[in-house]
Amino acid sequence: MTAKPFVILYVEDNEFVREAFAELLATADRRVVCVTDGAGARAALREQNVHLLLTDINLPDGSGLDLAREALGQNPALPVIVCSGQDLTDVARSLGPTAHPLRKPFELEELEALVERYEQAA
Repeated sequence: MTAKPFVILYVEDNEFVREAFAELLATADRRVVCVTDGAGARAALREQNVHLLLTDINLPDGSGLDLAREALGQNPALPVIVCSGQDLTDVARSLGPTAHPLRKPFELEELEALVERYEQAA
């Protein structure tokens, strides 16, 4: 791992999905911090130097959109990927220029391309 890895905060309550994608996204230059809910995400955002927020919309303790808005309120330049089975294009646009919707189910290649784009911009 490099001295300053690209840190992805991944918020997903489905354990299988979370662990599978976290394992696939982790590289020598990337660290994936996994949490299951908004409370865990808020704590991680306070404690970690997060470079990308990847969040499901439906969380056990609230909305991933609310979480994204809070994170962007603290850091408007933070890249955010919001995931849902619904089309979130307009919602992501309302979050700002660093937000991107990702419709479930998605392919790993699609997610990897987004992550790489944000990683290269960092």
